[in-house]
Amino acid sequence: MAKTAPEPPTPEASTALLAVGDDDDGGNDDTTPLTKTMPEAYTLSFENLSVHVPGRKKKWYSPIVRPFKYVAEEYMGLSVQERDPLYALNNITGLLPSGELCLVLGSDDGSKSTLLRALSGRLSEQDKQVGTIALNGLPMVESYQGWRRICPYVGPSDNDHAPVLTVKETFEFARRCTAKDGTSDAAIEQDVVRLMESLGLDHVADTVVGDENLRGISGGQKRRVTVGEMILDGACKFVCLENITDGLSSTDSVKLIQDLANTCHNDGYSAFISLLQPSDDMVELFDKLMILTNDGEMSYFGPVDRSVLREIFLGTDNTDSDKGSIADLVLEASLDKTGESEYEVKRRYDSSKTSQSCHEEIAQLRSRPHKGMGVLDILPEDEYPNSFGYRFKLISARRVKLIFRNAVTFTRMFIAILFGLVIGSLFASTPNNLGGALAKNGYIFLHCFIVLMLSAAVTLPSCFRERATLFKHRSAEFYDSKSSYIALLLTDAPLSILEACLLAVVSYFWVGLRTGAGNFAYFLGMLIALECAGQALGRLLCALYRKQVTANSMSSVIILVFGTVGGFMPSFMSIPPILRWLSWVTPVAYAFEGLMLNEFVDLKFESDLMGSSGNQAAPIEIGGNNWLKGYELPRSSFADPTSIKVFDIFMVFLFALVYDILGFIFIERTRSWYHHQIRRPQATVKKSFGMGSSGTVGDSNVQETDETTSWPSSLIGKNISYSVPLKKKSTGINIRKMIRKVTVKLAGKKVTSSVNEDEEQAGHNSIVLLDHVDVHFRRGRMTCLMGTSGAGKTTLLDVMAGYKTGGTISGEILIDGRAKDPATWKKISGYAEQQDILNPYLSVLETLRFTANCRLPKSANKEEVIQRVIKLMDLDDWSDHIIGREKDGEGLPKHARKRVTIAVELVALPRILFLVRQYCVNTTYFHMFPNVSTSCCRVAFAYMLPNPNPKQDEPTTGLGTTAAASVMNAVRQATDAMGLITVATIHQPSKSIFNAFDDVLLLTKGGRLCYMGESGSPLLDHFGTLANENVPEQCNPADFCLAVLGDMAPPDAQAAFDRSDVNKELLKGIDDEFKSGRSSEPPAIASERPNSAFEEIWLLTKRQIIVQWRNPSYCFMRMASSIIMSLFLGVLFFGDKSQLQGAVFSIGAIFFLVFVLVIPMQATVVPLVEDRAVSFYSVKSWVVLYRETVSGCYSRISYGIGQLIADQPFHAANCLLMFVCFYFLVGFKLAWGEIGFFILMLFLSNWVIQSMGQLYALATPNEESANGLGGLSVMLSVILMGFLITYAAMPHGWKWAYWMNLFHYILQGLVTNELAGSDYHLDLSKILEGVNVDQMFAFDGGNKTQSEQLSSIFALVSEIPDGTNPDSGKLPSFIDCTLKSGCFADEQETLSAGFIDCYLFSGLRSDPPCLNEFQDLMATVNVTEVGKCILDDDSGVGDHLKDIMSPVPQMESFVVPFAENAAPVSIHRQLFPGVPGDTPENRIPEDQNDVSLDFVVCIVGALLPTDAKNEVMDIVNDMLGIAGFVFDVIDQGIHVPGELILFVFGWAEFDLGEGFVAPFKWYYCMFSVAIFLAAIEIFKLLALRHFVWTKR
Repeated sequence: MAKTAPEPPTPEASTALLAVGDDDDGGNDDTTPLTKTMPEAYTLSFENLSVHVPGRKKKWYSPIVRPFKYVAEEYMGLSVQERDPLYALNNITGLLPSGELCLVLGSDDGSKSTLLRALSGRLSEQDKQVGTIALNGLPMVESYQGWRRICPYVGPSDNDHAPVLTVKETFEFARRCTAKDGTSDAAIEQDVVRLMESLGLDHVADTVVGDENLRGISGGQKRRVTVGEMILDGACKFVCLENITDGLSSTDSVKLIQDLANTCHNDGYSAFISLLQPSDDMVELFDKLMILTNDGEMSYFGPVDRSVLREIFLGTDNTDSDKGSIADLVLEASLDKTGESEYEVKRRYDSSKTSQSCHEEIAQLRSRPHKGMGVLDILPEDEYPNSFGYRFKLISARRVKLIFRNAVTFTRMFIAILFGLVIGSLFASTPNNLGGALAKNGYIFLHCFIVLMLSAAVTLPSCFRERATLFKHRSAEFYDSKSSYIALLLTDAPLSILEACLLAVVSYFWVGLRTGAGNFAYFLGMLIALECAGQALGRLLCALYRKQVTANSMSSVIILVFGTVGGFMPSFMSIPPILRWLSWVTPVAYAFEGLMLNEFVDLKFESDLMGSSGNQAAPIEIGGNNWLKGYELPRSSFADPTSIKVFDIFMVFLFALVYDILGFIFIERTRSWYHHQIRRPQATVKKSFGMGSSGTVGDSNVQETDETTSWPSSLIGKNISYSVPLKKKSTGINIRKMIRKVTVKLAGKKVTSSVNEDEEQAGHNSIVLLDHVDVHFRRGRMTCLMGTSGAGKTTLLDVMAGYKTGGTISGEILIDGRAKDPATWKKISGYAEQQDILNPYLSVLETLRFTANCRLPKSANKEEVIQRVIKLMDLDDWSDHIIGREKDGEGLPKHARKRVTIAVELVALPRILFLVRQYCVNTTYFHMFPNVSTSCCRVAFAYMLPNPNPKQDEPTTGLGTTAAASVMNAVRQATDAMGLITVATIHQPSKSIFNAFDDVLLLTKGGRLCYMGESGSPLLDHFGTLANENVPEQCNPADFCLAVLGDMAPPDAQAAFDRSDVNKELLKGIDDEFKSGRSSEPPAIASERPNSAFEEIWLLTKRQIIVQWRNPSYCFMRMASSIIMSLFLGVLFFGDKSQLQGAVFSIGAIFFLVFVLVIPMQATVVPLVEDRAVSFYSVKSWVVLYRETVSGCYSRISYGIGQLIADQPFHAANCLLMFVCFYFLVGFKLAWGEIGFFILMLFLSNWVIQSMGQLYALATPNEESANGLGGLSVMLSVILMGFLITYAAMPHGWKWAYWMNLFHYILQGLVTNELAGSDYHLDLSKILEGVNVDQMFAFDGGNKTQSEQLSSIFALVSEIPDGTNPDSGKLPSFIDCTLKSGCFADEQETLSAGFIDCYLFSGLRSDPPCLNEFQDLMATVNVTEVGKCILDDDSGVGDHLKDIMSPVPQMESFVVPFAENAAPVSIHRQLFPGVPGDTPENRIPEDQNDVSLDFVVCIVGALLPTDAKNEVMDIVNDMLGIAGFVFDVIDQGIHVPGELILFVFGWAEFDLGEGFVAPFKWYYCMFSVAIFLAAIEIFKLLALRHFVWTKR
């Protein structure tokens, strides 16, 4: 029957989907002109079009590295291979003029997708196109950018939208990208409103699009947004649409295709559209039909004429077999696996008039004159319809919206303030001394490291989310890459500046850094530069890597390398020469150098060493320049410090610029590499593991066995009702509602009332989801459950399966007339979620074996059951294939996944099988706290949870007609062979699939039953009566019934069925089953699980070991990063550890080693749970665990323990690899005790840190939350672990965090193991280079030597042969003060004047420096004797003084010699060449007649004890002995015990008997780590048991 032309559209129906910018009223006159000589009509032709997809072989493989390829292919028996080279398209020929639609059908989705992308110029770089694509006979090539503008492409994915933008904003941006510069806002809005009305999206215009983490529009609405976004270009003439009705109801699908057809016919557009399961109503809306074979060849291209199709696809002798839909007719040949049927169809087509007519039209098109027009004349004359500035402004405005609506933006501000407060309070008010300088070093390094790490960490997730949208927009030629990237940089810059300002302002002055405006401005500028560099690095990694998990790992590794060679530890010259070049290519090194120079250049420190200034005692000042020399800063003195600072900040900004330039280059390369790929890599195993089952794989009889009994024969739901209560309005503050309003406003979403709110306003207390539903499902029959959206289809099955845990349920659920026993329900039922929740790293056979061993009794022949199910589900060809991650485009095709999902339930030999759509993930059950439904914690979690309205998914959604038929045929076979009661929810089944069902259950809105009975004539008669018309012969019964329901009010449809004879028969059958159930007893079925707890743990452990070994994200990347970084740290800290510097390097090496342990936790362990769970859409890890535990495979505790045991081999392997690569290179102790402790502590550290990451993943609803929590806790732990700031230096308010920090115990244990019991040599010659050692002990303001000081003192002492003071206890302090204060150093002053100024009074000067010591001695002096001495002029003091006064010869200043490579020399230097007073000279320091001297001598005599000279000499010798010891230390160095170093960090204690001891590593450090480990594992088990991030 020839297809009739569609009826003229009504004004409402003729709204043009593609006609934007051509309003008749002139409101929008900005349509982008194509050319000056625009042809009125277009014809797109393609001739001998082929697309070759290359194989897996890479050009870079060479004979040297080829063996490694073979090793990878044998990776635990896993042969990883992509499919062989193929032709996705092979000699396709056809043409499509303006105003026509072409439907593309085929059994292979890859071929259809390839055709649409080839026609629109969007093939990936790897795919090679052969043949000709022409526009009006003029050949087109993919490089024509204008071709992609006039021929947009809509892909099958809806996950590449900006989730925080509303539907209207999404359309407005797309329209503005294709508009000219002067386009008015009113014109833009008019086009957008028109499009939304055409697509039925006007009611959700102000609703955000949403994603798995943000509640937004429904899946069907999102599909329409995807279509509308791509067809808003005024230059659009052809459009290629792939699977655009997937997820839509039949009515919505027909309406969408009708709108597109009207647009094409009325406005001269053309469209190639591929559909999965089109009904005849949809097919007849198309002008042309193209059928592709399994091999990518074309078996038909021509008009949608059923008589022609019958002749070609059935032959002239077999036309009577056409009893299905058109899709069934044309795709039936593809079911023949031999390919003979498709070959015969192609042969008939090639010889048909339709094919000849097509070739003739193409030939005429080529020969038609084109009036001198070339290809470029019929394409848009400009690359883009607008200017660069317009595009930049447009993209920037969009980016600003995304930034302000992204919760991560405000999280970053919070984290900046938090870290500023934490770091500022930790390093608060550092003193201006050596200890303070050391703390400032840690503060500066911490900022360099943290700012770079955090800025890169927060950039990566957002970049990967936005990358999909960028690729789509660039593919559609919305804008150029230059304007996009520049807008990205400039819009991110303010956020970087604000984040740096918050971090700097909060902590800089609090810590006590230099307060100059220039110093602070430089510090702030460097932080901004580091922010820019970190974000640029994140963007570069996003451009380089395909998967975020790989980019996360590389980011951690790169930043750790940057930190280790940044100059903090080790210093620049201490870095081995082989790695020293890295210091010049890392922004951390330049930032650290610049900030150190900014803080310490020309800074003076206060010292604890005392010296003299004039006659005053004062602390010694040590210059900051010498401090910088200790760190070899600046690294190169090519200019003054100020110039070097400017150079450093310039280099950090330059690194950011270089990273962004590379990112700009590689993001385009990545788009060409990864975007629009059609590859599906597949992997097989040479031998599937047994998973604990016994027996061998072999053929088995697929007939019904004794295990399949006749019970139960029916499943009945009698008068089932289900309602959920509405929350009552609160008169007080509603925190949840307030948070919701703030959230939606930030997201730009209109605050609308929900269904619940409407019900509440109407006065209802609850919502009825099921309204007195009666159902009767029978053995050996398949029931199709259908209904309108929101009719309660899945709710009904959840209620009957017992999965609904909330609300009010009434009615009876009967099995063979007896009440359902919940204890045996799990044994007899299978609940196949149609989201294909499968483990990606197991083969099909391994998956089925695991399920069989978990659910079948030990007496069952499990291998026979498995083989039987494989045959029933037609999985023989896929049994050894790895399932793979469909989200990443790998593994089994979708139809095979569907069958595996069903086979997993069938292998448990159920009696009842439910095939339902996915359940939503939108809340958690707190089983420990059942009464916290209104608590604040639940409110907080609600805004962290995934989207509760994902795309609906039934057994055939997402499958083509043939694939869907294969799945349902398999279900039909299983139902018949195993005697199942099968119930399946179907959204829009084809006619052949619908006819495979025995019974039909139809629900309408409100959970009202409108049909329950047999399919076929009773169904059609009932709905034909309701519609008052005869059912068309060729119609799809499902479409007809749903159309009738759509035109009726739900209560009317329910009432009509209640009055029908079908309902009477239903109620009679239910009553008969209820009566017969009383007279029979059901068979006894064991309710407990078949395996003991130990057996469950063994099965789970074995599976997890296999999964983790095959998971590259967990195994390979974890071990590779550990090996690389351990080797790097080993080389970096390689060297002699006998020196004190070696001890410091040992601590630094262990400190950075802890970061190596953290890398897998942040980059692989947190996503590991998602990997294990197979998150293909939006459901995370808990779906697999939830499905398997609910079905009775095992308990949650067994799962947790099995995971724990399975992790141990990987912890041990990773530990040993790190030990071998790190321990010996660094040069740690080789004693067996220390080696054993190191390995054991490293193993526990691996274990506990990975378990910490897993705990974050278990206790949070999604990966983003787990990553954020993990990163924050790790950085805080590193700051507080006692290395960057010691325990003694921590404020008291933070010391509790030190004791609660796991990393502190790890670091302390490993450092104690290495340092305790060792002595480290300290060479002071390098430290004291150029220092006058004399002045370290007795300083003077006049630059006099110690010899002159002592000569003056002994001049007085020698003058008094015998003192008179009996108490000399205060004498040592008196002499010490005299020396330090330089009392007699000035040559211009006499002895008496120096004495008086030092002890008695100083006139107008300050108080005498030694007044207190003098007064202490005078308190014991006999004043009478002093008076007699002064009054006795004949004492002969002056003469005696002249005889014995003999000053000591002046001693030259001693400067420690320095030689860079000289070894310490043992020299015991004599401080003085002789005892003071032994060398006679004729020098008299005082005039003989000076009365002041007599006065002083008398006082001195009273102060000095008997035998004064010897007494004073003993004191002086003691002082000189200390000085001699220090000089020996300077010459020979000292040996510092490791315990003393540990004591400095607070990791050792002082014992009066033993000295410094560090006994903590065993009973304290390791025990503490074990306690942490036990606590984390317990919390993991509790999280497994009580936190379930799912809801039915």
